[in-house]
Amino acid sequence: MESASQTVSSEQKLTTDQTNADVATKPVVDMTFTKELRKATKDVHKISDVLVNAKFALALSDDAVWFDGLLAFYEVYRFLEENLPENLLPKELHRKSAFEQDLAYYLGKNWKDNYEPRESVKKYIDHLEEVNAKNKLLLFAYAYQMYMALMSGGQLLQKKRMIKRKLWFGKQAEEEEEEVKLPNSNPEVDDLENRPMPSQVTICPEGCAATYFPEKISVLKDKLRQVLNDNYGNFNDDLRAEFIEESRNVFIYNGDVVRSIKGVNRANLRKLAMVLVFVMGVYFALKLAKR
Repeated sequence: MESASQTVSSEQKLTTDQTNADVATKPVVDMTFTKELRKATKDVHKISDVLVNAKFALALSDDAVWFDGLLAFYEVYRFLEENLPENLLPKELHRKSAFEQDLAYYLGKNWKDNYEPRESVKKYIDHLEEVNAKNKLLLFAYAYQMYMALMSGGQLLQKKRMIKRKLWFGKQAEEEEEEVKLPNSNPEVDDLENRPMPSQVTICPEGCAATYFPEKISVLKDKLRQVLNDNYGNFNDDLRAEFIEESRNVFIYNGDVVRSIKGVNRANLRKLAMVLVFVMGVYFALKLAKR
């Protein structure tokens, strides 16, 4: 008869063997094309990041800014989901219903009654119509960038927003967004396999459905990268050049839409005023304490 220690040892071995088997069978997604595309769009991507950070640095906890941002980009995600087949945009990535759920929460269930897309969005959709008519593979360039952005930047914005709604300033320790570093990560190397990524938001408060993904984001990203690999690798030089050009256009059109989002300046000024009042209060308190 086996001893208790032998039984535990056998169970541990089975668990280890199963874990090793899972790791061995997990598909490895080639990052070559992902890196190539990132390098080709790096300059416009960086400009876009600076614009977003400048616009939303202090406004993320303002509901009016948040829902106007959702409203601004709703049409873009809707268009992509209604025009791309599942082999180019897997159903589990679709966000249209989640956007509509959030907008109904903020604006009421009849929000569509008086809704009309803003001019920057109309211009964006007109361009997407032209791209779609030309080649759906070029339309996928927009889907790839937009959904990757929602699964990375969208997660980070959502987490910061949830933090700031609870506490505007104070200790950052556990409340700050956590970053998951992969083994052997090197912050000096711009490597998509090693770059720190924000941890996944695991709860979905009301009004946060658009940036909430019930499935593991790393798995969803790999699915999207695999679609890129399956297609981009077979492009001829002309189609590859057009795909890169449209990938750059994503950030240009997104920038126009971001600039149209309302309430950012008002929200930022209000937050700055709050900080100023706090600083002045501390200053006068210290002055009185010295008397």
